Amino acid sequence: MQRFHILLLLLGTLILSTSTLGAQKLIKGAIIAEFNSPYSVITVLIDDEQFDFDIENETLFLNRKKKNINAELFAKGCEIDLSHTIVNRKRIAKIIKLVSDDNAGSENFTGVYELLEDNIAYVDGRKIQLSQNATIDCSGKGKCGCSNNMSYIDFTEIDAGDFLTVKGVVGEEGIVYANKIIVCKNTYTTTDRKLRTAVENSYNADGTHVVSPPTGIVVPPNSLYQGKIKIGSLEYQLLDDIKIQGYVNMVGNRVLPDYVKEDIFLKEHNIFFRFYVINNPIPNAFAFPNGMVFIHTGLLQLMENEAQLAAVLGHEVAHVTYEHSSSRYQSQGLLENSTIKTTGRKVLGDVVKKVKHVTGMNNEGLGEKFLDGTAMGIAQTKPSDISNLFEKSKETQADRVGLMYMYLAGYDVRQSAEFWKIMSAQAGDETYQAKLATDAKSLINSNAINLEQNLVSNLTEKATGMLIGNYLETIYTSHPLSKNRLVDINQLLLTTYEGEDFDNSMIGLEEYERFMLTIK
Repeated sequence: MQRFHILLLLLGTLILSTSTLGAQKLIKGAIIAEFNSPYSVITVLIDDEQFDFDIENETLFLNRKKKNINAELFAKGCEIDLSHTIVNRKRIAKIIKLVSDDNAGSENFTGVYELLEDNIAYVDGRKIQLSQNATIDCSGKGKCGCSNNMSYIDFTEIDAGDFLTVKGVVGEEGIVYANKIIVCKNTYTTTDRKLRTAVENSYNADGTHVVSPPTGIVVPPNSLYQGKIKIGSLEYQLLDDIKIQGYVNMVGNRVLPDYVKEDIFLKEHNIFFRFYVINNPIPNAFAFPNGMVFIHTGLLQLMENEAQLAAVLGHEVAHVTYEHSSSRYQSQGLLENSTIKTTGRKVLGDVVKKVKHVTGMNNEGLGEKFLDGTAMGIAQTKPSDISNLFEKSKETQADRVGLMYMYLAGYDVRQSAEFWKIMSAQAGDETYQAKLATDAKSLINSNAINLEQNLVSNLTEKATGMLIGNYLETIYTSHPLSKNRLVDINQLLLTTYEGEDFDNSMIGLEEYERFMLTIK
């Protein structure tokens, strides 16, 4: 009888223990908020809230290749995937896998030298300080405008706008302590000239005209206020509201780094920043390498304040100052018609093979001219084909630098995260996505006459869907891309901007609402 009671007791204990031990659950894309020695608790940011997870002796720390690494490499701001269980109402971390840089704590990056405050330089949206034995040398490359074996004493001998490759380690308050810096002067190369020329020839401002701005509204000369602008294969209606156009220009000029406003930079690089509002319900913004920045009314309608506008404009300006289009143009020859046609044919190829009937012709009747025209239309559908749909590293860099631009202009950088929360929620809403697809189809249909071989009317439903999907694949309309932006911004807020006092930073709620009243 006593043995039976012992058995019942053991069974009850087992049932109790299993009821408090849940199955392992995986959380992807968490951000480390705190993780310090003795590494017994890790605090992570999940859905904008912080949660603690206890660390056990059995907890595994893995890199992206699923190899064991030291807990010390899991620094604040790193992105992780976290497997955990709940025991006795405590979260227990079982497996922590590093998603971001495997070499957390060490840095090796290239960026633009923006300015120097005391002994802190701003490069690549980061704060840089020279370590005691740091070296600063010229790269020696022919296009870098400085001689091999040339060395610099400190940052005061480097011009704002030059490109620096920085190697160092991250210290407290997110400051990078540089051990080695390689300088490449920001020269106006043959590639830059070809790109500027190609961009100037890629849009058409016929039908637009300048009007006198109202008192108190500052706008740049030779700006477009009314009429339409043709970019690639599509024609866009500019917003006929001089006050909003002027307001966006004012905010855009606030976030510009000082060196790009200087006459010598404008003349040497043929970049003149101008900001335009396109009357289009699809939320988007893009920039050309000659300094033209466009933002749709569809994006302005989703924003809540001026600081969020500054975040977007800062992001787009960063694409220009960091010459992201130049690097893509150099590697892909993006704006050459032959390349555009080749790219378009590749995109369309699989669809054409499966098409049994195209209005008025069958597969055998698809001539080379039609295929080339259709391919050209698909490849040149969206402005980002000649602007800023870049790989993740470039978008992340634009996030980082754009945040710095709005910070230096006096805006509350936390509003950037609020903006990307809005965009992530909208992009993940099926009803909203359906509306965007309808808006995109309307835009393409209205432009059918501009597309070679009457593109839209000759495409099947599947091909048209591909065309619309191609147009909508931007960081502002794609859920995965907009969600990634929110992750990147939260990482920066937890590292570079931790401890910053934003009490006196600008948000501009009332100003934004007043200017946007007519389109909200």
